Amino acid sequence: DGVLVDTSRSYFEVIVQALDWAWTSLLNGVVDCEGFSERHFATTKTHPAFNDDYDIAWAIINCAATAQNPSLAQSLPAPEEWRLLLDGCKESDVPFWVRSTFGEQIPRDTVRRACEELYFGVTKNEKHTALLSPRKGLWENERPMITIPWSAISVPAGIYTGRTAKELKLALKRLHWEDFPESMIITSDSGVTKPSPRGLEILCHTSHASTPLFLGDTESDRQTVHAFGRGTFAAIGNFLSDAEFVFPGPEEALEFFGFLPPTAV
Repeated sequence: DGVLVDTSRSYFEVIVQALDWAWTSLLNGVVDCEGFSERHFATTKTHPAFNDDYDIAWAIINCAATAQNPSLAQSLPAPEEWRLLLDGCKESDVPFWVRSTFGEQIPRDTVRRACEELYFGVTKNEKHTALLSPRKGLWENERPMITIPWSAISVPAGIYTGRTAKELKLALKRLHWEDFPESMIITSDSGVTKPSPRGLEILCHTSHASTPLFLGDTESDRQTVHAFGRGTFAAIGNFLSDAEFVFPGPEEALEFFGFLPPTAV
């Protein structure tokens, strides 16, 4: 996300809509402000523990709920205040941090179910849904950030993602990469999640590689390479402007490091 596929109108929008839904439908509040903004999102993505967008939604909902005020404008912390709160999350156990810091007025499972429905969509025939209304999935707003086939990359390619296998399938469909080898994919279903270096260890072992180039757009991505202890991290997009290598898109990064033949770009 944000590396191979532009998710600015999918996962970010999932968080925005999940907050608005919870605030009005579960907390009986009033959405009287912009709500969760791009600045909130960027601030969160620079914290290494927050790789799961559904947990970001759950965290901000319960944070705002602590104000006990029906006004979202009066309850939602500004991006700078939100960052100070995030700094209190010292470990990668986001659920523990949320519950110990804000409590859990809205259960995690409820928010995750709503986020899944926002992302995948809900048909008229589906019952017992969190959102209680049919809608198109926000995944349909995603756009490819790379136009070449994965086979054009001149070194073994792998994917280490926070997506579930079901979510990744939609991304690969958008990329026309449906034939990407499953043996070179690590999804969150495996129980291996960033910033653990275990995903890189598995992919390097499978591909007989030792020093990977890892493209990412969040602090958890950068910390994954740091924990792995070797290889190179290259940031894609604007979240990590202080990284040693920063590129607007993955093709520019692959070309810079010599992993694309000239005709592929």
